[in-house]
Formats: sequence, structure tokens, C-alpha cells
Amino acid sequence: MPSPGTDFIFQSGGKGAPRGEVLVVPLLVQPQPPMQMVTALDRYCGGAVAELIAVHALHDEVGHVAHATTGAALRRVLLVSLGDVANLSAAEVRRAAASAARWLMAEGIRTASLWVDALSTAGSEPYAGEWAQGMVLAGFRFNLYQESDGKTPDTITLEVRSGEAGHAARVLPEMKAGVTLAQAVNYARRLAHEPANVLNPETLAAEARKLAKHPRIRCTVFHRDQLKRMGMGGLLAVGAGAQPPPCLIQLEYRGAANIRARTVLVGKAITFDTGGYSIKPAQGLEGLKFDKCGGTTVLGILKAAADLGLKCQLVGLIAAAENAISDRAYRPGDILRMMSGKTVEVISTDAEGRLVLADALTYAQEKLRPTVLIDLATLTGGVGIALGKAAAGLMSNDDELAADLGEAGRRTHERLWRLPLWNDYRELIKSSEADIKNSAGKRDAHAIVGGMFLKEFVRPSVPWAHLDIAAVSTEENGRGKVATGFGVRLLIEYLRRRSV
Repeated sequence: MPSPGTDFIFQSGGKGAPRGEVLVVPLLVQPQPPMQMVTALDRYCGGAVAELIAVHALHDEVGHVAHATTGAALRRVLLVSLGDVANLSAAEVRRAAASAARWLMAEGIRTASLWVDALSTAGSEPYAGEWAQGMVLAGFRFNLYQESDGKTPDTITLEVRSGEAGHAARVLPEMKAGVTLAQAVNYARRLAHEPANVLNPETLAAEARKLAKHPRIRCTVFHRDQLKRMGMGGLLAVGAGAQPPPCLIQLEYRGAANIRARTVLVGKAITFDTGGYSIKPAQGLEGLKFDKCGGTTVLGILKAAADLGLKCQLVGLIAAAENAISDRAYRPGDILRMMSGKTVEVISTDAEGRLVLADALTYAQEKLRPTVLIDLATLTGGVGIALGKAAAGLMSNDDELAADLGEAGRRTHERLWRLPLWNDYRELIKSSEADIKNSAGKRDAHAIVGGMFLKEFVRPSVPWAHLDIAAVSTEENGRGKVATGFGVRLLIEYLRRRSV
């Protein structure tokens, strides 16, 4: 299936004058660009850069653009504000790059040159990869089921240029790595957008098998009969009301034979969530296809790790089901026996994600011997009430793991905020008829209750973290919800830092 949106290709510009329909120039507004750079640029665009700077056409706001027609061989120039160097960060560079990408797409540009000198500070090149990421992420549009508008290009090719000999060649590998990472994020976003009549547990498993064509990835899919033999009462119950039935998808990436540490990622993939008999309201129900974002993020992480060649041992588990209503569906009041042996009283069939995750967490510990166990899930609306869209919720039984994930979130701007898992909250999941219940039946500590439930299925000796990404997995862009791919860059950064 083709990639949705616009692809950005960065390549070496070689010698001679920059080529393309427009010269794209990221610039710091404070301090003003050095005259040596301005003079070098003006040779190619008839003095347009100096003129735009002289009339203060470029504002301090990061991502503000100023453009001019030059009358030179390069007919147009686009200046993009990086703001004040004192506030420059990777997130701000990505924001500026996204602004440039949107301008190029709106103008129907297909070829351009990119002047990268301002992306280096103090002689280093820390931001070239971030710029590439920002452009590729901005190029995402889920348009696979729409006719082309005939104007927005499928591909934009940028020649990487610099006024310093060898500079462009030095930053190009980092830019290509940034493209690879952003493409993995967009892959996860595309899967998140696929509607439930296209992507269900069966076709999600087929997508995982496609990913396993990479020589270092192996895929195993456990179907209903195998889930029954393993005693996965939670996953089976949640998916009982739908066809195709639920499955557990296992992807193994072996990036280095001599590394014993094994990170296991567990993703919730409810391909559509009606809420079951605890049915959700009709308003916004079409957006419940995004309840699979934990699982699609895990696929994106495996793709990125393999494409980047990370030196790590990584396993992705995806618990896939559709939470539907039928004569076979599970009900409030049912008591389920989980793979761990614990019994769970069902208070709400709309608290289904924790049931599928619990069985997957048990399987991970019994079969895969993780040194670190991390789950990602669009688990609760309560996390959005607590944190809004500024951060995902983090709950963990291990302070070091929580700190490492928090630092990775800070570096990628996919931020996490830790919530407590104190024993006081266990009262909220006590059941009078089973070992525990799957919901408190009220909104108190809603996000934490989800984490407390999952904690019941994790051995204290296993470092574990739960990431509730319900509020940050999508954002509004004025035309509806757009998947963000939150967690791909975060977990890749975490894995990179662990492999150093």
C-alpha cells in the first residue's frame, strides 16, 4: 500500500549553484544571520535574502515564513524563522520544518534546495535530523481513499546545500536517519487511521507479517484456539463478540546477538471499540478506530528499530481484538479467569483494554523473560482530564525505568508525567465475588485505576512501565482527528540510550 501524504527526499546537492524551484533557508532571527551567510545566499537569489531581512519580513515566532520572487536563476526564496538561539530546541526546529513543509506542499513545489548552515550551532550539527523529521511528519495525510487534488505533490526532493565545504555531506546521514524515524512514525499513523472494515485483528496480523519480511524481524501470531490453550480469558472475552476473532501478535527484533537485555513492548490494539454492552454514546463513536494506537505504535517502533539497525533485543506484543456487541459478547457481571490464574469481575465492558493487556503482560513474563516490560495503551479518558494533551500518563514499579523514560520523553518532546500506584488505590478494584474487578464503577482516580489493575499482573521483580497515551494519540487539525504516532520517537530514544 502506498504511503499517504507527501514524501520528502533529502539528497546531496553537489557542486555549483543550488537547483530547484525555491531555495529554503532556515534562519535564526536573534542574533541576526551573519553577513557572510547572507552574502553567499544572495549570490543565488539576486539579493532577496538581504532585502527580506532589511524590512524585518521574518518574525521572531518559530515557523514564521517570508518569501520573495528573485528574478535570478533560483526564482523563489523561502526564509523560515528559527526564532531566538537562546530558545532553540529540537522541538522548535521540527516546528519550523513543518511550517516550511506545509508551504512547499501548498505551493505545489516538487524540487527545492535547503540551506542548512543555521541548523548548526557552535560548530555542531544537532538539528539537521530534527529538521528532516519535522518535514516528513508534516507531510503525513491520510488520503488513501480520496482522489488526488492534482496539486499537492506526492514527493518533494530537496538538495542539501551549505556555504561551508563538506558541511552538507556531514549532516546528510543524520537527516536520512531522521527521515527513517519519521517514516516509521507515519507508518504507525497510517495504520491508526485505517477504518475497522479494513484493519481488524486478522488484517493487523497480516500487516505484522509484512513487517517481518525484514531479515531481523520474526513474527508469530497466536489465534483463538492457541489463546484458549494458554488460558487467555481476558483477550478471548473482549474479542468474543466480533469476527474476525482476537489474536496475539508477537514480533521479535534481534539487533545484536551478544546483548542479553530484552525489552518487551506490549500494545493494546482494539481495532474498534463500541464499549460492548457498556455502550459508548453515538457522538464521536467513529473515532474509536483509534483505540488500536498502542498496537500500531508498537509496530512503528519495531519498524524504526529494524530500519535504523539499533543494537538491542526487542519484542513487540500486540493484543488485538474488536470490542463488539453480539449474542457472543461478554457482559457486565461476568467473571473471567485470566492467563495468570486471577479472576476478574467485569464491572464495565468498556474497560476492555486492561483485560487484553493483562493477558499479554502475563504471557510476556512467562514466555519471554523481559529485562524491561513496557505497555502502551489508549486506556482511559481520565488521563486526558488529568493531564490534557501536554503529556501521556506514566505509571511504573521501577524508579530508574520511570526516570529513563521521562528523560527520553523530554528529549523527543513526547513528554510523560508520572502518576502514583500507591496501595491506597487498590481498594478501588477490590471485588466481593472475584480476586479483583476491572473498573471502580466511578471516575475517582480513573487513569490510576487502570494502572493499578495492570500492576496486579506484573511481578514486582520485573521493571515495568505503563504508558496511557489515550489523550496524546490523536490531535485535532481543524478537519478532524489526526493520529500522532506518539511513542515511536520516545521509545526509540529510550532504546538508543540503553544501547550506548
